[in-house]
Amino acid sequence: MRTVMVSLGILCTLAHAGVAQQSSTPDFDVASVKPSAAGSRGWSVSYTADSLRASNATLVSLIQSAYAIRPDRLVGGPAWAQTARFDVNAKAAAALPREQLRRMAQGLLESRFGLVLTREQRPQEVYVLRPARDDGRMGPDVRRAPDNCLDGIAGGGVPIIESARPRLKSSTGADPTFSGICATIASVADGLSRSLGIDVVDQTGLEGRWDYVLAYSPLTPNPPPAAAQAGQSNLPTVFTAVEEQLGLKLERTRGFVEYVIIAAAHAPTDN
Repeated sequence: MRTVMVSLGILCTLAHAGVAQQSSTPDFDVASVKPSAAGSRGWSVSYTADSLRASNATLVSLIQSAYAIRPDRLVGGPAWAQTARFDVNAKAAAALPREQLRRMAQGLLESRFGLVLTREQRPQEVYVLRPARDDGRMGPDVRRAPDNCLDGIAGGGVPIIESARPRLKSSTGADPTFSGICATIASVADGLSRSLGIDVVDQTGLEGRWDYVLAYSPLTPNPPPAAAQAGQSNLPTVFTAVEEQLGLKLERTRGFVEYVIIAAAHAPTDN
C-alpha cells in the first residue's frame, strides 16, 4: 500500500497553539465552582440553552466537555485533575448557541483553574476516508440533506427534521450501527474512529450536510448474545460497508495525531 503522511487536527475549536479562548467571547453572568460534597456518587456535565451545569465532575471531564476532546487525546496535568470533584453552575444572560457556551466554559476554566492547554503531534497509524469511485457516485445509504436542515435547532443542538421528510433505512435491511441526520462527513469519520479505535481522517473533500445510515458486523471481541447475533450475521465488515453503503473507502496509513496536553492548572479560585 502506498504510504501517505497525513496530519489530523483534533477539533476546529483548538485553532490556537495554546488552545486559547477567543477574546471576543463573553463571560457567564454568574458562575460558581465549588468542591463536591464528600461521598457524592455519579457525575454529569451538561448544557442548557443558557447555562453550564456540572455535578461531581473532575477537571479532566470539564475540559473534555468544554473543548470536545476525546478522553484518549487529553494527557498530562496534576494527578488531582482526574480525582478531585467539583460542582459548577454557570448562567448566561440569554440563550446562546451551544458552541458559544462551550467557549464561555473554556474561559471559565482558564480563569478559575488557571488552565493552560498545549498541543502536540504524535506519529501513529490512522485511516483516511476517501471516495471509493472515480466518478464520485455515493452509495445507497447516504444522501445530501436540505440546505436549510439547520434552520430549526432543538434545545440540545439537534436539527429539527420535518415529519414529511422520511428517514433513511439501511439497504441491508438491518438496524444501523450508527447514523446521522444533517451531519458532516467529518462526523462520519469520527463515528468510524470510535468504532475502530483508531483515528479516521476525512479526505473525501465532500462539503455540506448529509443524512446517512451505516450497518456492519460488530467489531467487539466479545460476541453479542445469540438472539442478537442472528440478525447481524449477514452484515459486512466495516470496510466493506463503508464502500458498498456510503460509496467511500478506508485506507490505512501512517500519520500524525494531535494530543492536547494540560500544561498548567491549579485548584479553583474563590467564586
